[in-house]
Parts: sequence; C-alpha cells; structure tokens
Amino acid sequence: MNEKRMQDIIESLSEDQKTSSTFGERLREIRKDMGMTQDEFAKKLGTSKQILSRYELDQRTPKIDQVVKYARKLNVSVEHLVCGTEMNEVFFESLKGKPFYKIFIELTYDLKKLMLDDLVKLTGLTDRELRSIITRRMKYAPLYIALKLTKATGVPLEVWAGDDSCEIPELSAWATEVARAYDKASLKDRNTARLALGLETVKE
Repeated sequence: MNEKRMQDIIESLSEDQKTSSTFGERLREIRKDMGMTQDEFAKKLGTSKQILSRYELDQRTPKIDQVVKYARKLNVSVEHLVCGTEMNEVFFESLKGKPFYKIFIELTYDLKKLMLDDLVKLTGLTDRELRSIITRRMKYAPLYIALKLTKATGVPLEVWAGDDSCEIPELSAWATEVARAYDKASLKDRNTARLALGLETVKE
C-alpha cells in the first residue's frame, strides 16, 4: 500500500477517534505497558535506540508505511498506534448478526476505505479470494481468511464472525503450526493441500 493511500485512511478517521496525545507519547506508552527498555523495544520494532528515542521525544515522525510495519510488529491496529484508540465498540456491536460479506464490506470499504488491491497487499490473500467473499455472499468467514484479515486490520477475530451463535474456537498449537506451514509452502504444495480438502485451487 502506498504512502498516500495510508495517509488518506488516517485522515478519514473521524475527529472523535483522535486524541491530543502525540505519536511519540503513544509509542512510549506502549513500550512501558510491555515493560521494555528502549533497547529492547527498538529491537522489536527493527530500528535503533537512537531513532526510537527521537520518535518518543517527537523529534522525528515515521513515514506511513513504517507505521504499518510497527503496528504489525506490536500486534495493534494502525488506528491505535496513530490515533491512540481502537475502533468504536458500538460499531462492532452493530455488525453482530450480519453475514460475513456485509461485515467485510462495512469494515474494509466503508470504514477503512480499503480497496481490493490494498487488501491483497495487506493480507497476502489473492484478488480472487477477496472477491469471492462478495460474489458468493459468504455468510460465515473461512477461518484462514478471518485470521489474515485480523492480522492485517487489527479488527478482533470475533468481529468477523458477526453472529453471536458462531463461536470461533481457540486454535491449538498444532493448528497454528499447520497454518504457518501453509503460509510458507509453495503454490504447488498449497494447491495440493487445498485439493485434498475439497477447496478450489488458487493462482499467484
């Protein structure tokens, strides 16, 4: 996703989502909540202690694409890192009971202003996989798609489920390892696994 696109997303956030605290203050607060020194936190972010110190003192501001990388490494949403808040819980409540494809549209297109090409880059899902959510009017989110959307957007996994009666079980360590192996596998091996599960094959 290019810098202008992320800037547009950030500027689209409503005023009530923004706080008076600065990016540096939020970064320092997250570091302290994690109980890390500047050295440890800088390593986690993949930067130097000097650069981190300048961020925390508001002497330097990262580019938007760098903020996205930091948010992923810290397992927080971009909204939280940039604006100091998560999306409104009332909005999440309004999604309950809706089918997955409507939740997908409201969260990605309507709220975050993300286009399909943005989502392909953010999630690693294919254009076809993302389009099929809408064209097939998916009622429930396939777990692997929900996991990737959660990781990319910071939206809690249970929100993608929508329906209160649809509970998402906690993944076992074994299932997590299988998911990781699938992500690292070649396209040929992925398609072999998909065929064995009765799923459509995917293209690069």
